[in-house]
Amino acid sequence: MRPRTRRTRPLIAMLALFSAPSLSGDGTFATDGDLPRRAGAPSERYENVTVDLGSVRDARGQRLRTLITVPRAEGKLPAIFLAGWLSCDSTELPATGGDDVSRLLRQLIAETGAIVARVDKPGVGDSEGTCADTDFETELSGYRAAFRALRSHPRVEATRIILLGISNGGGFSPLVAEGSPVAGFVSIGGWSKTWFEHMIELERRRLALEGRPRSAISAEMKQLSEFHAAYLFERRTPAEVIRLKPALKSVWYDEPAHQYGRPAAFYHQLQALDLGAAWSRVAVPALIVWGEYDWIMSREDQTLIVEAINANAPGKARLLTVPRMDHSFSTHATPKAAFDRMGAGDYPQAAAAEIVAFIRATAPAR
Repeated sequence: MRPRTRRTRPLIAMLALFSAPSLSGDGTFATDGDLPRRAGAPSERYENVTVDLGSVRDARGQRLRTLITVPRAEGKLPAIFLAGWLSCDSTELPATGGDDVSRLLRQLIAETGAIVARVDKPGVGDSEGTCADTDFETELSGYRAAFRALRSHPRVEATRIILLGISNGGGFSPLVAEGSPVAGFVSIGGWSKTWFEHMIELERRRLALEGRPRSAISAEMKQLSEFHAAYLFERRTPAEVIRLKPALKSVWYDEPAHQYGRPAAFYHQLQALDLGAAWSRVAVPALIVWGEYDWIMSREDQTLIVEAINANAPGKARLLTVPRMDHSFSTHATPKAAFDRMGAGDYPQAAAAEIVAFIRATAPAR
């Protein structure tokens, strides 16, 4: 998820431009001329970096905007592929300002010496479709098409691609490559348990940070657990759960058929994933990043990723715990401040530098 300034609800919970060749979903080159720029689109400009616009098609045939920044350097280059957040926010970056996730991405573009590839979800930015109606499997198909396009980019050294997952993408990023080799992973605020476990843990933290009396939390958690079980295990919409179990209406805080701006089917499909198994197949260097004040994703989700990788490839993964950092790569004085002002704190310079150093060491520009 992104900071609340970019969400429709507080949690309820990231150019000199020119048309460039891109790859279609079937792996063949296509031009981008048919996918127009939207009015008011930001113009990304970087010193010694060009910005290529392209497009790929997802499983529904919708054209998705890709953005690839390419350093002005000779020969083949390493690359970073972004597997992004849950919310319907564009991966395009403002020239200045924006949230700290945007600042981190600009720093990676400027300092790693790598090509950086992004893709917008259906209905986001220039992409066709409607994000609020897009399920996870369709979204994943778009990421996979964009990853295949990156691997075939004439400037990319395909053996030196880092998968960068942020928030939801920090959990599912091992699914993007479809078995193709990668050089390493950076996961920031990801997840690895089942989605049901994630939501139950999140709900308890949310209630505590909202100031619910301790004596009342367990009773509300029993209702929330019953709600999420019917929602996720029985694959119902929130409205269907409430119709069948009217006593649970008071605990639901989002829409009848959506949650955090995404359709119920999106979460049914997240619940079906086995991310523990996916991470257990990883055998390359991985930096797992988590903020001490991240109330959305748990520390245990991160340690499980590290343990899964290291059981398969000892010593390849490590956990970077960033003091006082929230879920949106921003630091605060207290956990309550991180909850109330998520994404609006201070930029964690040391953590960003460590991520840059990991990428440069794992996929060096020759």
